[in-house]
Amino acid sequence: MTSIKWRLFAILLLATGVIWLSAVIWLQHSTRAQIERVLDSRLAEAAHMVSSLLSDQGLARAASQDDTETLILPEFRMFEGGIERQLHCQVWSLRGTLLGQSGGAPQVRLAEAVEGFSNAHTQGGNWRVYTVINHELGVEIVVGESLGMRENLLADVRAGLLWPIGVIAPLLALAIWLSVGRGLRPLNVFARALAGRNEDNLAPVASGPLPPEIQPMGNALNGLLARLAQARQRERDFIVYAAHELKTPLAGIRTQAQVARAAPEGPVQKHALAQLVGAVDRTARLVGQLLDLARVEDVDAAPAQTQPLHGIVAGVVAEMQDLAGNRNIALQISGTGECLQADPVHLGLALRNIVENAILAAPSGSVVHVAMTEKGVSVRDCGPGIGRQDLPHVTERFFSGAQSKGSGLGLAIAAAAVSRAGWSLAFRAAQPSGQIVLLSGPGQTARP
Repeated sequence: MTSIKWRLFAILLLATGVIWLSAVIWLQHSTRAQIERVLDSRLAEAAHMVSSLLSDQGLARAASQDDTETLILPEFRMFEGGIERQLHCQVWSLRGTLLGQSGGAPQVRLAEAVEGFSNAHTQGGNWRVYTVINHELGVEIVVGESLGMRENLLADVRAGLLWPIGVIAPLLALAIWLSVGRGLRPLNVFARALAGRNEDNLAPVASGPLPPEIQPMGNALNGLLARLAQARQRERDFIVYAAHELKTPLAGIRTQAQVARAAPEGPVQKHALAQLVGAVDRTARLVGQLLDLARVEDVDAAPAQTQPLHGIVAGVVAEMQDLAGNRNIALQISGTGECLQADPVHLGLALRNIVENAILAAPSGSVVHVAMTEKGVSVRDCGPGIGRQDLPHVTERFFSGAQSKGSGLGLAIAAAAVSRAGWSLAFRAAQPSGQIVLLSGPGQTARP
């Protein structure tokens, strides 16, 4: 792709050339009209001057007797723009007799007896002619000028207009090139500022004001850098929190393994092994949640084909039956949701984490109810519920409320997955106890 500098240079040079060409054409046309007007005026002046000079009796007698070659007319020579102009004069009687002519004039009549300006063609070339009829003297004065002479004069004037362009054009092109380079200097400074950065420098690219032309680009780039800085900070926080959350169960696993190894076979060893299994389960759940979070945040993942809602809910409930059975929780499902379609990957992921949280929060022997409606899904448990002070933060990563015993990732994953699926999420306290989580489909707003 052609650089901006070359494109601007070419556009400006072309625009300047078109303007200059238009000006030259206009000047040539205007100059030609002016020169022809001046030359015609001189031609008419010469004819009238000859008419005023021919007032002696000899001319009258010659005219009455049709004497020929009785007049000797002066040569009309003048200089216009450094070029010698020669006008040729003929005097004819009104009866058509040539009474006299200037030297070098053609031997044939230059023009018909029509007073005023006319163009004529003879064997000697083309002529511009002015005719004066003097009825008092009975003569016709014809003054002509070669059109070739006029064209030579116009060519010299045209050359005088064009040769400065040949000198100025390279200088103008150089001036345009330097001006474009100077005008694009802020872009070069901008580029050097970016090129000199390392990968850890995500500060704004310009501390001072940018030119108005690149202000939108600077703002967009600064916004991108700000979002990258936030993403990097979230990544660092994620690593720190994940390492912290994994460290605790791993330490418990190690401790219980040491107890089980050191204890003799019996109740102590069995208890240690049970604790060991529980710690491994919690660690596996945390790792699974971290993988789920990575899947939700993968913006490059191809969108899944939608499926009927009841199929997605039935699959999640079937998957959670073992966990519910181990905790002595009855997992119930109601409704059909036949009219709703959803993304099985993201909505299924969100629903799985919500149902798992509900099972873990519900007391033994209680029920977790998953209900499908024409607007979405609700999950209700009989647990202690979410405290009012914790409610604004439950979808934040690694936030654990007063009643929570998990890693603080389940609802954060659910919120992100619901958003990717195009649904909405809300929480409402159940009566007399417990929590209801509402998932509403596209076009619906989940309200607590």
